[in-house]
Amino acid sequence: MSDENIMRYSVAILLATAAASIAAYLWILDLVSLQRVFGAMLGAELVIFSMVVYLYYKPTLTVTTNNWLLLGCVVAACFLLIAVQLGST
Repeated sequence: MSDENIMRYSVAILLATAAASIAAYLWILDLVSLQRVFGAMLGAELVIFSMVVYLYYKPTLTVTTNNWLLLGCVVAACFLLIAVQLGST
């Protein structure tokens, strides 16, 4: 396997783990309390899912401008920070 495929699978596994942990939190742990966090967490989940789809369909990762992946990480982090702020109030 080439280095590019290893990097692609590593990033996809990392994103899938983040998506699975957010989904587990939303659907199992947060059934009763903190329902105001749901929208921000679901937004982060959808952004992470779109980044996984982007990784799957992108022909190569060796291009030096991975702006979409960086933007997706920033947006997902913003959604998660909003969820933390909503959950702590």
